[in-house]
Amino acid sequence: MFEYEVKNRVPILLAISTCPRCMRMKKFLSDNKINAKIIDIDLVAIGEKKALFAFIRPKNPTLSFPMLIVGDLAVIGEEYDGAKEALHL
Repeated sequence: MFEYEVKNRVPILLAISTCPRCMRMKKFLSDNKINAKIIDIDLVAIGEKKALFAFIRPKNPTLSFPMLIVGDLAVIGEEYDGAKEALHL
């Protein structure tokens, strides 16, 4: 799952659609003109959700959101300095 994005450092934002922190991270990406693949976990089908959790859990065992993945890096929560570093901003 997400092999292309991880290999090519395409940012992936895993979020919850109603989460204020997730909304702020989406705005941060938009304000910085970052074209990220955004997935609102609460809106995906249950079968896909299981696969997403299997992908997320090794990087984020507590399943905290938002979670920004850039290549092999995972930035969890509203860690904007970490996001800037991962995105080379």
